[in-house]
Amino acid sequence: MHVFLSHNHRDKSIAVQLAAQLRLVGADVWLDDWEIRPGDSIPDKVSAALDVVDTVIVLWSENAARSRWVEAELATALDRRLADGGLRVIPVVLDDTPLPALLRPLKRLAVNDDAGVIDVARAIAGIDSDTAFLQAVQSTIDEAGLEIEYFQGYGPLVACPSCGAPASELEGWEAVNEERDDLYAGARCQRCGWEGGGEL
Repeated sequence: MHVFLSHNHRDKSIAVQLAAQLRLVGADVWLDDWEIRPGDSIPDKVSAALDVVDTVIVLWSENAARSRWVEAELATALDRRLADGGLRVIPVVLDDTPLPALLRPLKRLAVNDDAGVIDVARAIAGIDSDTAFLQAVQSTIDEAGLEIEYFQGYGPLVACPSCGAPASELEGWEAVNEERDDLYAGARCQRCGWEGGGEL
């Protein structure tokens, strides 16, 4: 699945979360922040991406309804869908803003109290069970060749969350609070000094 994520910049945090979840299960996701570099022509990059993807996800909200970029991306996607029928367009509703007329007949998803970003990503990818989700994530990890280390008190890490140093440059630590007799553990980066963890 090759996905284009159309959204307004005010909905960026949800867009990034959704893109990350889709990548985690093996989707090839085009997100502007990840694909457009300083000096690139934004219209050229967006147009090129919309020509090759097989799925366009439109994060629909009050912000999106007022966005000329979302309007242009949606018009391009719908034109391609009508021309060749091969493009899947998926509205993901973020609030109560009415969908444009041409999106209303399409099955939509919603990020709300009942369904979070992970649920929406799983539905888009066609993953209907926890087992299938875990298998998809494991496949992505295997294909990426990631070195994963588990640190008691923190959990799994592939890199330092602060500087990006690989897991081989992280070390575990333990400490005891003598006064309360509590044991703490976690991970520390040898490169930048980042440290994280918690009570065991």
